[in-house]
Amino acid sequence: MSLPLIVFAAAEHDEHETPAWHPEHRGRLDAALAGVGEAGLDDAAEWRVPALVDVADLARVHAAEYVAAVEQFCAAGGGNLDPDTVATPGSWDTARRSAGAVLGGLEALRGDECDVAFAAGRPPGHHAVRDRAMGFCLFNNAAVGAAKLAAQGEKVAIVDWDVHHGNGTQDIFYDDPNVLYVSTHESPLYPGTGLLRETGSGLGFGTNLNLPFPAGTAGDTL
Repeated sequence: MSLPLIVFAAAEHDEHETPAWHPEHRGRLDAALAGVGEAGLDDAAEWRVPALVDVADLARVHAAEYVAAVEQFCAAGGGNLDPDTVATPGSWDTARRSAGAVLGGLEALRGDECDVAFAAGRPPGHHAVRDRAMGFCLFNNAAVGAAKLAAQGEKVAIVDWDVHHGNGTQDIFYDDPNVLYVSTHESPLYPGTGLLRETGSGLGFGTNLNLPFPAGTAGDTL
């Protein structure tokens, strides 16, 4: 009999340090994990420490040179990868564990170990493109999971309801017929992508669906 919920998270291994003023800080992960208990799911949940994702899994969606550059940058002490995105010595393992949480969740679901898997980690991922960090994101965690499933012959759908458009996820799968990307987001807003006309290209034409909404849109919008 499968478990109702498995949570893949390891706040105690979070070594991705950002300045106190930075919007993407450890408190975001703490708040997400606290929500499990606040929803009354503690008794239904099993918690697991995610494994570090293999570099080969990262290389399915990111340029190998970029992955190596992030490792070297962190080992050298880190700094700013762009005006918004910070990396520190601990960011390399923390980012790999964040992507590993997604793969752990997928394996648990495919093995019928649980009904729902929740992968919670940081840094986030949907702005990271193939060869560049962006918007607080080092590696594209959802894309890593989707690409692994697609490589195994699966058809995959990613539904992204962040207030910002996931430009990195869109770009990675824009011409891939095996991955459907659907995004709801506020527009206009950072990063300025996610228009209705962005529907995919080549064999992936029609597999990209953007639903941009104006600021203040509520849940009753049709």
